[in-house]
Amino acid sequence: MHPCRTLSISLALLSVTTALTAPPAAAEAPATITVQTGDHADFSRLALVNAQGAPAVDVGSCGGRVAFSQAVPWPLEALNGTYSRRLTGFQTGEEGRSLTMDWPCGARVTVRRERRITFIDVADPPRPARKPGAPVPASESVLLAEAPGASVFPVIAPPTPEPVPAPTASAQTAPISLAERLSPVASAQAQPIVQAQPVAKAPPPKPEPARTVVAVPPSAMPPVAAPAPAVQADPPIRAFDLDAWAGDDYPARKQHLEQRIADSQGRARVDALLAMARFTLARALPEEGRAALDAAESLTPGPDQRYELRLLRDAFRALDGTADPDDSQFVRAQPTPAAADHHVWRSATLAPSRWTAAKSSLPIALKRLLSYPADLRGRLLTQLAESAGEAADGPSLNLIVLEMITLDGIGSTDGRLDFFRGRLAELRNETAEALTHYKRAAALPNLYGHRAQVRSIELRLASGALDDPGAIAELESLRYAWRGGDVETDALAALGAAYTRAGRIDAALDIFGLLGRRFGATARGQAALTTGRGLLDAVIGHLEKTPGSALDALSLQVRYGRTVALTDDDAGTQQRRLARLLARGGFTLEAARLLHTVAEATRGAERAAVGLELARVLLDAGRGTEALAVLDHTAGPAPDAQAAERRALLRAEAFATEGEAMRAFDALRGLTGPEAARIRADSLFRAGEWPAARAAYAELLGGQDAPLPDDIAFHALAAFRAGDDDAVTAAAERHGKALAGTRWAGLLDALAVPPDPAGKPLSSATVSGQLAAAEALAGMVRRWKTP
Repeated sequence: MHPCRTLSISLALLSVTTALTAPPAAAEAPATITVQTGDHADFSRLALVNAQGAPAVDVGSCGGRVAFSQAVPWPLEALNGTYSRRLTGFQTGEEGRSLTMDWPCGARVTVRRERRITFIDVADPPRPARKPGAPVPASESVLLAEAPGASVFPVIAPPTPEPVPAPTASAQTAPISLAERLSPVASAQAQPIVQAQPVAKAPPPKPEPARTVVAVPPSAMPPVAAPAPAVQADPPIRAFDLDAWAGDDYPARKQHLEQRIADSQGRARVDALLAMARFTLARALPEEGRAALDAAESLTPGPDQRYELRLLRDAFRALDGTADPDDSQFVRAQPTPAAADHHVWRSATLAPSRWTAAKSSLPIALKRLLSYPADLRGRLLTQLAESAGEAADGPSLNLIVLEMITLDGIGSTDGRLDFFRGRLAELRNETAEALTHYKRAAALPNLYGHRAQVRSIELRLASGALDDPGAIAELESLRYAWRGGDVETDALAALGAAYTRAGRIDAALDIFGLLGRRFGATARGQAALTTGRGLLDAVIGHLEKTPGSALDALSLQVRYGRTVALTDDDAGTQQRRLARLLARGGFTLEAARLLHTVAEATRGAERAAVGLELARVLLDAGRGTEALAVLDHTAGPAPDAQAAERRALLRAEAFATEGEAMRAFDALRGLTGPEAARIRADSLFRAGEWPAARAAYAELLGGQDAPLPDDIAFHALAAFRAGDDDAVTAAAERHGKALAGTRWAGLLDALAVPPDPAGKPLSSATVSGQLAAAEALAGMVRRWKTP
């Protein structure tokens, strides 16, 4: 290939002329040097034109170096600010005499010289599926002509030796050929910089003309520090030409794109797959689009192609409602006023989880949706309407519904429009109108018809127009009449809640288990389990209010423990409530196991709170050593004052349970209140300090609150062991009736000393009283020994 023809293809983006410092004798005619860079489909080129000799070029594995004998004012800012797929990281060294650059490690680098021109061509590293230098059937410009506005990055075609028009008449000059541009004389007669205007519609973008700048020798320039390399940043998101991507004829367009994919290879094949992904996005075909993106990613795309791949993948996630706002380019990048599509996809990305942030872009998004293809417009409007309804945002839902009515009556034939109009009326507290819309939508046996049935049942239940047996009958008929989609999970959750309100806990648990078994392992299952969280909350709430529900709580844990864990939130709220129910019913082992599992899955303050609950359960079971270990392992950093006091009380109680009175006193240092006083008295009692324990319990009994049966009993026992018969008699007279019906019944009568008969024979009343005390004491012993 002729050198001029090769250079005409490669020169694309930048042409900068610099001058070497000339000796004093030749200062009148300084030597010039031209630096030119450009990208081709298969390689990137750096061209240096120097009339005084060729530079030294060192080629490394991941970069290279160009060196001259004199300092050169390299245009670092322009070089680093121009996008290149393979030439990056330009830096100067050796006081301006050398220029270093980076290229992909393992790239094929060719250096050749033709007269005064030094060419450095950097091609991609070898790939197993393609020979070096193999021709590419399809080019980027062809793909852009097929789908105007398709590329997020403007792909600039190779420049041609056409004359560059000047912006004003005073600056017009004669056309300059490529050979003249490469000559030192032509470089001295430079043209002004002309920036090509971006093209947004059907015609392909015109090439940006070469820019040539004459540099002054360093001796004539003021000393200026070299600028720092510019940081490569993602370009702004441009407008989406979705109508052009979709095309008018679906079969012909799809067949044409499939043929392009089959006939191309390398970078052109990636561009063809990107065009297919854009086509499927405009046609609202997410499965086909993701397949095209996966195929494009497997072909080692370039940096600009990878950026567009990410944008398209984010768009498909937004279309499905599965996007992560924290990792979406549409959310992280700042919307530009000229790109209304940015607002559309930003709103769709934020809608499922962050409606407050999504609605800020809603007016612009709704206006831009007017020009979207019908299928895509319907999908996006439906998603926005769903999010507005879930957020109970009536004004925003009204805007979206009006847009659906205006634009071709979207959803008027499948019940979708009636469903959202019913939801809007429900938010406005217009129950009768909402039921009318739901009834009209429910006449259609499809997804939105069944969803309208569920909403109608719940609305009539809330308004009192339907009772639980009637709701159960309707929901059961709906459940068995149609299956699939989100409506089944909604119907199951509503049915389980009705079972719970009717007291049919076994049936409600069966529904909850069905949600976990059928949907727990699917992508839709997470949403189903979130729906089931309301049912679980209703079941546990019913068990908390119902006495004697410990067996139902145990059944829930044993049968559906895994589903409960999947349904629960990050703090383990429902599992902690279930553990309290189990501990209240005496199932401390199961409660401790459940709280152990929750503690392992939580962190920070939540883990410390679960640790306090677990320690309480272990102490109630008499396992003080394990309680101490749990408190040590779940201590969080810098707890609040209330949590710290609670932890200290539990530690002191655990030490007292294990018989370590001194350590219990140390843990209680600085703590006041009845609970701390009770632990001190219990420590003294366990240590055998009977007088001190009697005095400590006497302080508790003298408080303002009603005394606890345990405090009365331990006070009497401590007084009895201390030999204080008067204190025992006083306790029996004052608190004898308080122990009736408790496990301590008969204790005070047994401990009270009978009156001294003074040698007189015992009366029948005395004997009967002592026998009654003995019988009461025997009964108490039997109750204590019975498991």
